[in-house]
Amino acid sequence: MLGDKHGNVIYLGERECSIQRRNQKVIEEAPSPLLDETPAARWANRLVALAKAVNYDSAGTVEFVAGQDKSFYFLEMNTRLQVEHPVTELITGIDLVDR
Repeated sequence: MLGDKHGNVIYLGERECSIQRRNQKVIEEAPSPLLDETPAARWANRLVALAKAVNYDSAGTVEFVAGQDKSFYFLEMNTRLQVEHPVTELITGIDLVDR
């Protein structure tokens, strides 16, 4: 996500990181092959609402845990670029480091 000092927040899509080894991501896919448009839209709406509620003004990542029934639960908000940010740059065409 990206937020600015004027209260604008944009959702940059989701990344699926379920395949892990020793708590480290092995494969990352974007968009998630496990979500259809409905859960992804719900995630996006809640992510934007969260960022606006705290007046977020940077690039960052919000992590959720998803259930097999497509329920989802907030895990954490990383208020910095993640090492995986090039995945988001590739799918959005936005240079996050330049922002």
